[in-house]
Amino acid sequence: MSRYSVIDVGSNTIHLLVGEVTEAGVLPVTGEKVSARLGSGVEKTGSIAPERLELAARAISLFAGIAALNGAEEPAILATSAVRDAENGPDLVKRVEEETGISMRLISGEEEATLGFKGAVSAVGEDPWEGPALVVDLGGGSAQFTLGEAQAGPLMQTSLPLGSNRTTERFVEHDPPKKKELKALDDHVKEILPDWQIVQGVPVVAVGGSARAILKITPDRLTVERLRTLADELRETKSAELARDHGLAPERAKVMPAAVTTLAAVLEHFGRDELNVVRGGLREGTIISLAEKS
Repeated sequence: MSRYSVIDVGSNTIHLLVGEVTEAGVLPVTGEKVSARLGSGVEKTGSIAPERLELAARAISLFAGIAALNGAEEPAILATSAVRDAENGPDLVKRVEEETGISMRLISGEEEATLGFKGAVSAVGEDPWEGPALVVDLGGGSAQFTLGEAQAGPLMQTSLPLGSNRTTERFVEHDPPKKKELKALDDHVKEILPDWQIVQGVPVVAVGGSARAILKITPDRLTVERLRTLADELRETKSAELARDHGLAPERAKVMPAAVTTLAAVLEHFGRDELNVVRGGLREGTIISLAEKS
């Protein structure tokens, strides 16, 4: 069985996934990650810090070698919001090609949404949802929203600057955050979300590291009410304590109040009662696309 690989250069973390495609979805072979936090400060300065560019270039080169050792010769290297938005993002693209001989692609928000949707469908397996679903891919720098059907694919999609790193930098000044900070974020999210008319019964499916991290914090159903009470609980907890108590990376713990607030606002905006989290997304969608092309 052929193996494929993708290096996902995100705003917070750089991920490697090597996998095989089966009827049930993507079967992981190996994976690695490093927290490079490329998006840190980009909202304010417009550029990625030089030391973070250096770390990212080294990690990508290492991951390309690991992919080859695991039978996937040339990974797809995809850069998302942080590299896409930064003035010096092209510097990383050039450096990666010089060191690995592989071109890194700056994918658009729309392509990111499409791949995330495909990965979400694959994670559901052989029993996908019936009818349309709204897939929310909450990243570090941006969030992708795709309304689509499992078989027919995307019907509507958009990419918005609502990534949890970006919104934390913009709205959250304290650790733990103040109530007024999360209220300002909530208002902002609802203000810029698309005015899509979604019929009753359409599920909201979330993918991405912050969405998965919520499952580590609470075993409860992710209703609007539970997400709101969880946001209140996070306002009483320092990020270091959250990281320690729930096994989160410190960088992930810092953005969780913004992530939970954003997802609750999404549910309220679209009139949905509950959030479903699946363990698939951009990387899985990319591997499926590579397999389809081959």
